[in-house]
Amino acid sequence: MKYITILLGVIGGFSWIVAYILIICKGVKDKTYGMPLIPLVLNFGYEFVYSFCYPSNLFFNFVWFLLDIGIVYTYFKYGYKSFNKFYSVEKKEWYFISVFAFLMGFLINFLGYQFFSQNLNNIPDGQINIFLAYIWLLFISVCMLVMFFQRRNSDGQSFIIVCLMLSGNFSYFLQISFCPVFNHCVSPFLLLIMLLSIVVEIYYARLIFKQLIKEKKNPYSIF
Repeated sequence: MKYITILLGVIGGFSWIVAYILIICKGVKDKTYGMPLIPLVLNFGYEFVYSFCYPSNLFFNFVWFLLDIGIVYTYFKYGYKSFNKFYSVEKKEWYFISVFAFLMGFLINFLGYQFFSQNLNNIPDGQINIFLAYIWLLFISVCMLVMFFQRRNSDGQSFIIVCLMLSGNFSYFLQISFCPVFNHCVSPFLLLIMLLSIVVEIYYARLIFKQLIKEKKNPYSIF
């Protein structure tokens, strides 16, 4: 069981590493960003906090953090065009909103750790990041689905990226469901959160696949 748990964690971690790389590459290729602002700031804040403030699962968090810098670059490089199109905001206002959002993403993760550490004694400090991570994964899934409905095209997105996200989340779901190490933080609530993210990603993958066919693009192409 120990080695299966490790294997599932490695599959999940590397699935998200490759997904992040492809999100960056697709964003640069399509001149857009591939992760919406809300999950991006929560993700970036999470990986910063658990790489430098409360180090945990350091290898994956640090690698994800470095890759997130690339995704943040595509957001600030190409993001204003999308925001201006859909929300009609001035560039200075967009910069203010964006910087404020990143600050809040950091504080939510930093102060969230302190809150759970002080008030939820049945969850070990080393597993608080797991609890928060799976909630943020749902944010990523839902917000990327909303981004697709908003854009109505495949810009910054791909079927392969969604499949990698799905592979990562499903591996983590299996890991926390069957590994006794996570008994302290596993609950019907957390399992429901993870199942919801998987269901949303399956639906999102179906929509992206159909959209790519509609655009006469190969859904199985990396870029």
